[in-house]
Amino acid sequence: MNLIELEHRARELLEASTHDFIAGGADDELTLQDNVAAWSRYKLRPRVLRRVGEASTRTTVLGTPIATPIMAAPISYQRLIHPDGEGATARGVAAAGSLMVVSTRATVSLEDIANAAPELPPTMPPTMAPRMPLRAAPPPVR
Repeated sequence: MNLIELEHRARELLEASTHDFIAGGADDELTLQDNVAAWSRYKLRPRVLRRVGEASTRTTVLGTPIATPIMAAPISYQRLIHPDGEGATARGVAAAGSLMVVSTRATVSLEDIANAAPELPPTMPPTMAPRMPLRAAPPPVR
């Protein structure tokens, strides 16, 4: 199954409004069209019958080792598609040995995402790390 077939299957399975929200873009969808055109210019060139020795897709992101250079992009409102929402994505990403980026419009808290896939390392840009402990701090007593 290729991406076009997956998109057609999603249209069959999802409510129209949910599919349109996920598959659509903002305003006139010009950026969406540009992105599709840009990705269509990339081609995979299979290299067969060549000595490759030991091949690996392993790399690091923000110092965290991952099995493949493919990560889950931030997608909002994932519970529209699956009852576990971002928790299900976290489990799948962890099983694949990769990372996910959580949307600011997530339907599951960061804590619940972390609990859904405890093996998924919490990775964030160094500029954001100092701000995260504030989230865990109890509210001030008034």
